[in-house]
Amino acid sequence: MALLYRFTKLNDRHNTGIFTFIVTRSVTRDPHRDATTKDFCYGYHRWAITFTRTNEKALGVYLILRNPSQNTKCFADFTFTLLNREHFSRNESFTEKQCKFTMERPAQVSKQ
Repeated sequence: MALLYRFTKLNDRHNTGIFTFIVTRSVTRDPHRDATTKDFCYGYHRWAITFTRTNEKALGVYLILRNPSQNTKCFADFTFTLLNREHFSRNESFTEKQCKFTMERPAQVSKQ
């Protein structure tokens, strides 16, 4: 399960929003368990995040645009940070800039 825990909007020129999700351990450890967040709105669009096992050792994290229309072209910068509960030096971050979301390609994966 992946639940929205906190939303923070920064008053900067980029209109930055920080979404914090709590993901259960079973999503990160169980190779047969995938999870998708409930839809959330930002920038007049509906979004979701899905966590999918790509193999035994890799966890794919996708940002999905839920409501693209025929001619929608939406560009977004995003960062996924997985926090390690044991020590902050083991945190992992994946950043993508200017990712293009369209009706044909509504999901973008964080590259690992």
